[in-house]
Amino acid sequence: MRIARSTRMGCIACMVTAFLLSTVAIGHASTVPEIGITKNTLTPSVTFTAPPLKNLTDSEVKNAIQSAKNLSQAFRHISNQLLPSVVAIENRTENSRTTGQTPNGMPSRGGVGSGVIIDPSGWIMTNNHVVAGAGSIVVRLHDGREFMAEQVMTDPKTDIAIVRIPNAKNLTAAKIGNSNGSYVGDWVLALGQPFGLESTVTAGIISAKGRGIGLSDSENHIQTDAAINPGNSGGPMVNLDGEVIGINTAISSSSGGSDGVGFAVPINLANWVANQLIDHGSVQRAFLGVGIQPITQKLADHFNVPPKQGLLITHVLPESPAANAGVRTGDILLKFAEARVSAPNEFQTFVERAKIGQTYQLTINRNGKLQNLNCVPQSQPNRPDESSGKQINTSHSNRTSTGRLGIRVGDFDSTVARKMGIDASEGVLILAIQPGGQAHRAGLVSGMILTEVNHNKIESLSHFNQLMSELNLDESLLFLTKSQNGSQFVVIDS
Repeated sequence: MRIARSTRMGCIACMVTAFLLSTVAIGHASTVPEIGITKNTLTPSVTFTAPPLKNLTDSEVKNAIQSAKNLSQAFRHISNQLLPSVVAIENRTENSRTTGQTPNGMPSRGGVGSGVIIDPSGWIMTNNHVVAGAGSIVVRLHDGREFMAEQVMTDPKTDIAIVRIPNAKNLTAAKIGNSNGSYVGDWVLALGQPFGLESTVTAGIISAKGRGIGLSDSENHIQTDAAINPGNSGGPMVNLDGEVIGINTAISSSSGGSDGVGFAVPINLANWVANQLIDHGSVQRAFLGVGIQPITQKLADHFNVPPKQGLLITHVLPESPAANAGVRTGDILLKFAEARVSAPNEFQTFVERAKIGQTYQLTINRNGKLQNLNCVPQSQPNRPDESSGKQINTSHSNRTSTGRLGIRVGDFDSTVARKMGIDASEGVLILAIQPGGQAHRAGLVSGMILTEVNHNKIESLSHFNQLMSELNLDESLLFLTKSQNGSQFVVIDS
C-alpha cells in the first residue's frame, strides 16, 4: 500500500508515495478451523455450525427497514445541503490549456481537485497540493459557473490553502463544525470530484483520529473508510449534522483508487490556518524548542513509567522557551496547559496554536517526581538550511568497535558538528553498523551521533569506551542519538 494525495492529475491520479503501511498477516489456511467439517486428529474433533437465524416479527422487520430509510434520508438531506458548497478546482498550466483528449476521451487538464466554500464573499478552502505550482486556478461551482481565482494563499505545513473568487454572487457557504466533537465510529460523508466526476458523495465512519501519515510537517489527521479517490482532495468531510469536520487530503492506495483508508485535515486546524492566512497573509505559529518522541514499552521500562502516557523530551534547544522554562532532556512531558499529551502530532498542534507571549504551564515527570514549569512560547523561527545529502568525512576519525552490539564508532570534528547542529565535544559518530546485529535491529544507522548511554553523557571516544566497559551488555542499553532528523532515544535489547 502507499499513502498518496487524492488530487487527480490529468486523467489519472498523481500519486505521491509517502510511506508503507504495516501489513497484517491473517494466517495460513491450514490454521483456520473449517466450518461444518469434522477432522480426524489426535485431539477431540470440533464441528462449527452457524447459529440459527432469529425469526423476526413483521413489526421488527418494518422497524429495521425504517431505520435504514431514516439513515438514507439523512444522507440525502446532507448531500442536498452541502453539494452547492462543493466546487471543482482546476490548476491549469500552459501545457494543460492546449486542446486535446486523454486516452479515455476526456479533455486534457492540469491538476484537478475539490474545494468547499467557507464564506459567501468568495473564500474557498482546499489543499495546498491542489493549487501548488505556477498554474492558473479555475474554480467551477456546483451550478456550472467558472471563475478565475484572484487570491491564492497556502500553508504547506498543514497542506491547507484558501482561494478567493471575485464577483461571485449567490454563493452557498458550508457550515463549519467542531472536529474535536467527532469521535471514532461516527458516520461521515466525503464530498468532492473523484476522477473528475462532479458532485460525488460517499459514506463511511471515522476509523481513527490523530493520525500522522508523513505527507506534511504538521499533521493530526482524521482517518475514514468513506471512499476518497483521486480528485477528492480539498473536498469536505461532514458529519450527520451537515457540518464540515475535515478537509479530505490523502488516501492509502495500492491500486490508484480507494483502499478504504482515507485521511482528512481536522476542520479546527484547517479553519485556524485559514483565518491566519486571511488575517496575516501567513501562518504565525508558536514554538517551544524541544524534540519529543512517544513512550514505547521498551522506553517505559527504562524510565519506570507507563507506556503511551506523556512524551519523552529528546532535545532542548539552547535559549529556547523550553530551555528558559527549565525543561531538560530526559524529562517526560505529561501536560501542556492542563491538556494531557501522549502523541507527538497532538502536542505539536497544541503548541503551534498557542498564543505567542502568553504563559503556559508544563507538567513534567523528572526522575519520578512531578514538577510544574512556566513556559512562554515564542514565534516559530525559520527552519535552518537542511544538510541532508551532505557526506560526512570520517576518514581521519579515531575508531573503536563494539562487536557485541554490531557497531563501529569514531570521533568527529567541528565541521561534522556544525552539520548536525550539536556541540563538537559531545558524543561519538556511528561509522558502520553490522547488518542484522543488535544495533541494526534497534534502528541505529551510520551517520548518527550517540550522545548518551544509560543516561550518562558521552564526552569523547575514550569516555565512550570507558562507559561501555563498565556496563553490563547482558542488559538492554538506552542510547540518546542525534541526526539530521533530530534527537531520539533508542533501546538496544540484550
